[in-house]
Parts: sequence; structure tokens; C-alpha cells
Amino acid sequence: MRLNHLDLQVSNVTAARAFFETHFGLTCVYQRGEDIAFFGDDSGFEFSVSNLAGRSERPEYPPEFHVGFILAAAEDVLALHDGLAGAGVPIRSGPREAGPNLFFVCEGPDGVPVEVRAPRRVK
Repeated sequence: MRLNHLDLQVSNVTAARAFFETHFGLTCVYQRGEDIAFFGDDSGFEFSVSNLAGRSERPEYPPEFHVGFILAAAEDVLALHDGLAGAGVPIRSGPREAGPNLFFVCEGPDGVPVEVRAPRRVK
């Protein structure tokens, strides 16, 4: 068995799509109005954003909930951090080291934390 997809509830599907396409390089493979949009990645994993109930309010998630991305190198994390900060995306923390990783957390659609990490090089 293989995990097929993860769905993130959002108040605005088109805005969430623009966020993930613009800042994270995801490609939307399907969108049905303001109900749902699916993204694919190189590994075959699908990620969707949806608002099937048509709510305009911000969804509530548990305090530690987040979406996570992994990059190949710490330099990539720093470059993405700088690009997001320069684009006005709120940064919650980082970049900082934690265990074997360099990571930061920014705010995604509806304030959902988005973590970006990569293995740091041990010198």
C-alpha cells in the first residue's frame, strides 16, 4: 500500500494554489473551481488544497500541525528562506539548526505553518 495524497483545508483554494506554485514550485494538475486543487511532485505524491464546504473562515488546526518540505542542501533552505522573506511571506522561525537539519518555518495559506528543511553538512 502507498499513501496517495494529503488534503489541506483552506478558505481560498485559488490563493493557496498560487502560494504553493509561486513559492514552492508545485504544479497544479487539476483544479475544480474553488472546491479543490491537486498538485503532483516528482515522487508521485499528490497534495491537495480544498474548501469543499465553501467556508470563508480560516480552518483550525492542532497547535503542532504543519506542512513540511525537504530540500537537498542547506544552501537551498537559505535561498528559499531569503526568497520568501523578500516576497513578504511571514517567517515564524529560522533558519536554525535542529539535530542534523537546517530548517525554517513560514506561514502558508490561512496561517498554516510550512516547514522547510535540509540536512546540514557536518564540518
